[in-house]
Amino acid sequence: MKKIKILFSLVWVSVWLCSCADTDEIRKPLGADATKPGVVTNTSVVNFAGGATISYSLPADEDLQYVVAEYVINNTTKQVSEAKASHYTNKLTVEGFSAAGDYEVKLYAVDKSDNKSEPVIVKIAPQAPPVQTVFNSLQLGVDFGGLNVAFNNPSEAKLAIVVITPDNNGDFIPTETLYTQMKGGSFAARGFDTLSRKFGVYVRDRWNNYSDTVFKEVKPFFEKKLDKTKFREYVLPTDEESGYGWRIPFVWDDLTNEPGFHTIPLSDRDMPIHFTFDLGTVAKLSRFRLWQRQGDWFYKHGNPRKWTMWGSEKAPNPDGSFNGWTKLMDCESIKPSGSPYGVNTGEDIAYMSAGEEFVFPLSAPKVRYIRMQIHQNWSDTKFVHFTEITFWGDTK
Repeated sequence: MKKIKILFSLVWVSVWLCSCADTDEIRKPLGADATKPGVVTNTSVVNFAGGATISYSLPADEDLQYVVAEYVINNTTKQVSEAKASHYTNKLTVEGFSAAGDYEVKLYAVDKSDNKSEPVIVKIAPQAPPVQTVFNSLQLGVDFGGLNVAFNNPSEAKLAIVVITPDNNGDFIPTETLYTQMKGGSFAARGFDTLSRKFGVYVRDRWNNYSDTVFKEVKPFFEKKLDKTKFREYVLPTDEESGYGWRIPFVWDDLTNEPGFHTIPLSDRDMPIHFTFDLGTVAKLSRFRLWQRQGDWFYKHGNPRKWTMWGSEKAPNPDGSFNGWTKLMDCESIKPSGSPYGVNTGEDIAYMSAGEEFVFPLSAPKVRYIRMQIHQNWSDTKFVHFTEITFWGDTK
């Protein structure tokens, strides 16, 4: 019996050793030589904002695996970055440079045995990166409850625009961050008293390059959330009717779940459609936030995509026409990812779950009555639904 156990143990050890040997063999480089591959040749450069594309001719080595670029994107950290391109292409892109200027990039050919060629040094001259050009475009101004920040981002770079302001100890801390890839726009840091306050704004990119900080002291305009208990439905002859038990008072019940407001799908006429309600008080509106029908309905079905906000300080014309109404702003719902219909990313869901915010122009007059004119929903059909709407402004 002991002989059988010993024999079994020896067999098990032998299998284990073979298994380890196989594993070690798998982990070895694909090739087995120590010969360096040839170098890339005929390099050419196309510079762009914050980076460059380098083209080259590959060496003739049959076991060539890829080409790797090594470079330093800023002169502060001196950290070496890498970019790789397989042997199926003859170009690669290096990016993330912190400033315009002259840089050196080392190109290596690498074979299947992980042998690196001698380096080929390529000189590039990236243009000013988006983190700098967007910073130079910043325009700061006073807004309701805080600071307004306008920007241009023509290259649609992925950036963070950060607003800072002093805390109770006088230390500047972030109070609002906009993550954006839009060509341009504006946003606000709000929630502050009407007392004079200093703000700073800087731009950061995904390589942790930072711009300088621009400062501005402003005295925020007064704003408060409008009292929804004063809101009233105000039906006019040309307004769209509600359906399915989803009535317009549900959109100011402070609940973002169902039900909300839902019109009846149209068959006998085209968009746009409109409906009216009374805020119950005259206000200089600063912004509003709208919640789409949630869950699987985000960016789909009857959720509004494009519409116009109209306002009137006095009671609207009883005939339902647009006489006496003032156009306040055009609105368009945006899907942050830009993904196709029916495909929502985590970013899309988080953005819409918080309610989509729209800012009224400072030139908009005081109003009491609101008319929403819906031009398009997300499915290009002839009805609309949403679950909640909130307004802010100055009622003094």
